[in-house]
Amino acid sequence: MKYVVITFGSLIILVSALPLIETGTWWIRIFDFPRVQIAVLCLLAMALAFYFLRKENRWFQTVFMVLLVASLFYHVSKIISFTPLVAPTAKKATDEGQKFSLLVSNVLMENQDFEKLKNLIASRDPDLILLTEPNLLWTRALIELDERYPHTIKEPLNNTYGMILLSKFPLKNGKVNYLVENNIPSIFAQVQLPNGGQFDFFGVHPEPPKPGSDTYERDTELLIVGKKIKEDPGPVLVAGDLNDVGWSKTSTLFREYSQLVDPREGRGFFNTYSVYLPLLRYPLDHVFYSNDFGLVRIEKLEPIGSDHFPMWVELSFEPDSTEAEEVDNTDAEENAEVEEKVEKGNEESQESSN
Repeated sequence: MKYVVITFGSLIILVSALPLIETGTWWIRIFDFPRVQIAVLCLLAMALAFYFLRKENRWFQTVFMVLLVASLFYHVSKIISFTPLVAPTAKKATDEGQKFSLLVSNVLMENQDFEKLKNLIASRDPDLILLTEPNLLWTRALIELDERYPHTIKEPLNNTYGMILLSKFPLKNGKVNYLVENNIPSIFAQVQLPNGGQFDFFGVHPEPPKPGSDTYERDTELLIVGKKIKEDPGPVLVAGDLNDVGWSKTSTLFREYSQLVDPREGRGFFNTYSVYLPLLRYPLDHVFYSNDFGLVRIEKLEPIGSDHFPMWVELSFEPDSTEAEEVDNTDAEENAEVEEKVEKGNEESQESSN
């Protein structure tokens, strides 16, 4: 049994150390996701080692336990910001008279239970809706919503990367961008609020890490959006299925670089994927925004037939707030890192398209 314990613990130490490598290789970056699960396995491995390795060489036992403890603390340090043990970075709303709501939902292209989503929209009545993965069939099924949402940007695709933005509010300068890859779109628009306020909206859905697909392009798309925000600062909201977790280095770098907050910090994980695997759920659907907004409510909603849970966020537009709680700013080294990652991602995208 002791060899089983040693093997098990060694694997936990290995998968804990792999994400420390600076690379976009998919089989390494995929271990950014299960921090909670690996932390639990670290605890299990420690308990087994304490019981079954008591008679082993004292030096080996000490080193083995130290590595497991270090692995546990490493994972906890990544995820603790998404628990009530730390203070939220996103401020609470102080003027709900300026609030609006946003529904973010990955519809799952193969899912044809259109009525579940339409019923959810009817019951919740959001002001803005961002849908990822819609194809032409989904677009046609939701055409009736255009009456309630007269301002739209639609880019249906059959490759699971289609996007739809529906809005009750006017949209200025709306456009579909292909920032990195020519088959993966993103959406930009300036949202005009009824009270005269305006903010930039970015809808994104980059490619996930998977066999044959590394994360260079995913990271590059997010950081390009970050550069646009930094070059033109102002009220901004970024939403979508990022196929990344909020505690990853790329997500953290993006938020620090663009000075956006994550409303989940200090409040909870809000794991949206996968509906079908309760023990393997991660927060892949995100809403980040500048400190010009106050949080009214954030929720994970009931499933709609997709493999993702929808996300619901209510915000209040408060650009004149004096209680700013900004994330730490980036230094010159991090700025250089952003440029390096963008350049690397563009190179990888060009090579894969040739």
